[in-house]
Amino acid sequence: MFKVYKNRNFNDLINDTFIFFRQEGKGYFSNYIKIAGGFILLFALLVYLLSNVFFENIFLTGSLQQEQMLENYFGNNEWYYAVFGIVCVLVLLLISAINYLFPVVYFKLLADKVPITTKNIIKGIKARIWKVILFILFSSITFLPIGVILFAISGLLVLILIGIPLIIFVTALMVNWVSQSFYEYTTDRETGYFWSFGTGYTLVTSKFWPNVGTSAIFLIVCYIIQTAITFIASTLSSFITMSSSEPNSFNQQETFSTLGIVLLITLIISSIIQFLMQNVIMINQGVIYYSNIEQRENNSLHDDIDLIGKDIE
Repeated sequence: MFKVYKNRNFNDLINDTFIFFRQEGKGYFSNYIKIAGGFILLFALLVYLLSNVFFENIFLTGSLQQEQMLENYFGNNEWYYAVFGIVCVLVLLLISAINYLFPVVYFKLLADKVPITTKNIIKGIKARIWKVILFILFSSITFLPIGVILFAISGLLVLILIGIPLIIFVTALMVNWVSQSFYEYTTDRETGYFWSFGTGYTLVTSKFWPNVGTSAIFLIVCYIIQTAITFIASTLSSFITMSSSEPNSFNQQETFSTLGIVLLITLIISSIIQFLMQNVIMINQGVIYYSNIEQRENNSLHDDIDLIGKDIE
């Protein structure tokens, strides 16, 4: 079983994140698919239904008649797209809540040595949904203004060489601060939001460079993975476009229709990859969080003392 409470340095934070996937990855993602898989498929279906007509028509012809037909179609089906759009947003919010709460609950079960079952995970997620809503609302008046100011300054400094690494640093800092506060607020530690907000900052600064540096590395890795998938999809789309050699022919219309399907599938796959990358980042933040808690509270020492007592009995 993965050791949750452990005082980790920079290398340990990285290595233990990969160790988590090696030891707990199968159980983690099997439970994740059971809980979130249906919602992800529903989201993909909604995206397909919302986008199918658009992609089929936008790549056919550029004539005025075609543009009018497309405009009329959306105009005559505005309620259809409004309802599906709202449902799509709600499903996306639900998936996002699961993505952020799932690792929190999973780590909590590991820390408390509670059997990790789908039932226990769902129970833990349901118990924390309200806290997610409150966290988002309060963050709009705390983290959002701070993030806007920091990114605005970083954006201005992009004009000089220090700007690009500064943006990476600020992104990693904000992700680490928000995540540590989120873990503190949703891990049943009986703390309010603003206490968690302050504690999150304390946890980040307790091992500032290891925490922020590890966050930056995993953010970059996840970004590279998503960018690589997008690049492959763009290359495939360009290849399909160049394969059309006869203008205004049936073959070209069929090619552009295929291109629309490829782009649609790419959009869905990219969304799924993004959901998975969110899990990877939150797992890394969980490793950082429990390392910070261990440094402050020495929970592993308490566990060892309890084990000694049990051995004596």
